[in-house]
Formats: sequence, structure tokens, C-alpha cells
Amino acid sequence: MRKLLILAFLIPGLNMMAQMNPVLKNRRGIAILPQQKDWCIGFGANPVFNYFGNMFNASTSNNGLNASFAAPNKMIFAKYMKTNEMAYRVSFRLGFTNDVTTFNVKDMTPGAATDAVVTDKQKRNNSFIGLGFGIEKRKGSATRIQGFYGVEGLISYSSGDNINYEYGNGLEKLDTGLIRVKKLKSSSLFSIGCRGFAGVEYFIAPKFSIGAELGYGPSIGFRSASEQTTEQYDFWSTTTTSEVTVLSPKSTVFTLDTDNYNGIVKLLFYF
Repeated sequence: MRKLLILAFLIPGLNMMAQMNPVLKNRRGIAILPQQKDWCIGFGANPVFNYFGNMFNASTSNNGLNASFAAPNKMIFAKYMKTNEMAYRVSFRLGFTNDVTTFNVKDMTPGAATDAVVTDKQKRNNSFIGLGFGIEKRKGSATRIQGFYGVEGLISYSSGDNINYEYGNGLEKLDTGLIRVKKLKSSSLFSIGCRGFAGVEYFIAPKFSIGAELGYGPSIGFRSASEQTTEQYDFWSTTTTSEVTVLSPKSTVFTLDTDNYNGIVKLLFYF
């Protein structure tokens, strides 16, 4: 009898809680807002807006869509809904570039044919590593407009461009006193920071939203020196000498400012 009385009081209470926390659904009964254990992948909507906007302004340079991931420096952006109102968010990027450009130039070897050529090469490489982790909390009733806020930490490293030149003609074959660039090393940058953020998402369709956010927080960056290496041939001693010149010194940069997430408007897909 006691168990029946408990159930009699409990069932109406559960019904009342369900009415206080309704699940927003479309006409087909599909939940519109993300639910617990959902995953999310996001990318920048800016290229989409630019592409379709240029279709109506007679632009002759309307390039195809080129997705920019919704995080600074094109980092991959993802979320995991721990609960209906709280999510873990991560950003990640690991990028490398290796570019080789060749040029055919006249062969300056004594006695070489008039149309003989040799090859100069320019080798450029750079890399970027970025990682971010944060906690996001959602705020809003069961409507298509959802606010969110939270905090996240970010760490990144950019090597900058490193350029090496390989010449088909040795300096001894060229004019006396010629100085040419052998290597260019731009500044690398290591930075670490954190930010509080707040933003809004509008759900266009079930578990598909468009959103943007603002942030505020400190960051510190450590920039290395940039250098240039040149070479010169000494005809008297018949040797090639190299010289390294510092183009910009090491530096440390501290900032505390607002940000708009690189002006990115995000498209977010939950599943």
C-alpha cells in the first residue's frame, strides 16, 4: 500500500518535470536541439557567404568554396555534449607545407653551349601545431535560439617560413663580389593563452545551427629571431664565405584583449 502511495505522488511529479523541460521538436517529431552524448563538428561559414554573395554582384573572381575550420588558424573544431546543457570542446591542427620551385637559368660554365641551362631551386617549408580545450555551458529555453558561455585554453606553435636556395651555377662562375641569399629563416612563434567566451547559436534545422561568439582573455607569445644567410666567393683565396644577418630580434608579446574568434560565423552539425 505504501509503494502505491509513493508511485501516486511520484508519477505526477515526473510529468510536471517533463513539462518544465520540454524537448523542442519539428513537425516530424525530430529533436531540434543537441542532446546528451551528441557530437558536433563545425567549420567557418564565411567562405559560403562570400561565394553565394559574389554570385549576385557580378564578381569575376568568385572562387569555389574553400572550407575554413571554425577556430583560429583553421583548426578543426569539435564538441561533445556531456549533458544537454554542458559540452566539452576541442580544437586541433597539425599542418605542414613543403614547396619546391625550380627555375631554369643560363649555364655560366666556360665553354658551355649557348642554349645550355642549369636549374635553380627554392625550397620552402613551414609547420603549425595548435591545440585547444574548453568547457561550454548552454543557456536558453526550448527555442531555436541558444546562448552559450565558457572558458578554454589554447596553445600553438608556428615555425614560420624557412626558405633554402640551391643554385645551378657556382659563385666562382659569376661576377666578382656578387653576394646572394642562401637561406631565409623567418620568426617562429610559440603562444599560450586562455579566454572566456560567450556566443549564440540559431538552429536552422534539427541539430544544424549557425553561430558566432566573442571572447576575452590573456595570451603570451615568444617569437624567435629571423635570419638571412648570404654567401660570397673570394676569387683571391678561391673560397666561398657565408654570413648570417639577424633581420629581427627575439621578442615576447603579452596581450589582454577581446576577440571575435577571427570574425568566423560557424556552421555546426550535431549527430
